[in-house]
Amino acid sequence: MDAINKKIAVVVLFIGVALSVLMLTTKLTEQPWFIFLFVLWVFVFCSCCYRLTPLFKTRNQVNDFIKRDAKHLVLFSLAGFFDKKSGPQWLAIKNIKHLSTRNNELLVHNYQQTQFSISLPASKVELDAFLQQILTNSERRSITFD
Repeated sequence: MDAINKKIAVVVLFIGVALSVLMLTTKLTEQPWFIFLFVLWVFVFCSCCYRLTPLFKTRNQVNDFIKRDAKHLVLFSLAGFFDKKSGPQWLAIKNIKHLSTRNNELLVHNYQQTQFSISLPASKVELDAFLQQILTNSERRSITFD
């Protein structure tokens, strides 16, 4: 997620440079739509920069995105600006066939050949450790891990 967020921040930065050049070389600052566009760019750029800070990872722990009740995993995904979450997706634990973890992503495969993917601000090691913690021994034996 860090690599993607850095690339997005660089693209947004270049858009801001282009807007700044237009602002300095033309009289677009007199147009209300251009001011709105520039304010929108500031908002998006602030969001991109925030996602690169340690505060972002501190505020978005794995246990905020993966919850468990008696028979289900409840999955939330990180989406949108700042700390917006999407979801939840309720998945019956008995229907989970395979769990794959990657840096910043959890993939869940069930017996109906359906795949769910959620984006998380956590490393593969953190995700693996958390899943081992919340699943029982019998559930860990019935689910294959990647």
